[in-house]
Amino acid sequence: MLAKDLDDAIVEWDTPLQRQDTITDEDGEEHIYLKDIYRVASDEIFNINASTDTLTEESLKNLRKLDLEIVRNCVFARHGYSFKKSSLRYFFDFSDWYVPVSNNVDKDLTVLEKQNIALLKRMEEYATDHYDTFGR
Repeated sequence: MLAKDLDDAIVEWDTPLQRQDTITDEDGEEHIYLKDIYRVASDEIFNINASTDTLTEESLKNLRKLDLEIVRNCVFARHGYSFKKSSLRYFFDFSDWYVPVSNNVDKDLTVLEKQNIALLKRMEEYATDHYDTFGR
């Protein structure tokens, strides 16, 4: 399980989504601008251990897409996977236990971890990062 020792929210800074917004000034003139939206993980990621717990759809169904990605990649991080994606590498570099040593840890995964990874990947396909705003 991840240790909650970070003071700030877990934010994926590398790949912001851009949303176009329109505002109308007091003269009635419309102005269009782009706004960067960053994905933020919830605190639930600190309560889930995909290496030791049997995960279920029920336990994962309200997690954000970023939460699911982090929980899934925690399994690889525990086995010393060296992440190429900078946002994941940045996130795990703050964990004392993370020591990147390998480009392939597939042979080190347990049966439970493989089952949980498969479930997490399926759930990621349908997940979004906006449950708190829009509900499910």
